[in-house]
Amino acid sequence: MSHPRLEATTRDHVMRAARLIKKPKPIQKWSCIVRANGIAYELPVKQLLMAAANLVESHDQRLTPADFTAHIAAKKLEKLGLEVRYQE
Repeated sequence: MSHPRLEATTRDHVMRAARLIKKPKPIQKWSCIVRANGIAYELPVKQLLMAAANLVESHDQRLTPADFTAHIAAKKLEKLGLEVRYQE
């Protein structure tokens, strides 16, 4: 089952979230490349999507890491037109 905040997340939310993440977590397998102001950020997909979804104006509960998988995050970010990478 999908979370309402995930459904409402836009590319703009993701771009804003990328600028707000000051301490990225270590990338395990999935990462997303976000380019803003001439700078390319490589961020973990779950951390990025969770931060973006929690920027959505909503009365729904905030998104937590338990609400979705890295694979779901990668697919959502790809649908928003962002570059996603997988590393083994």
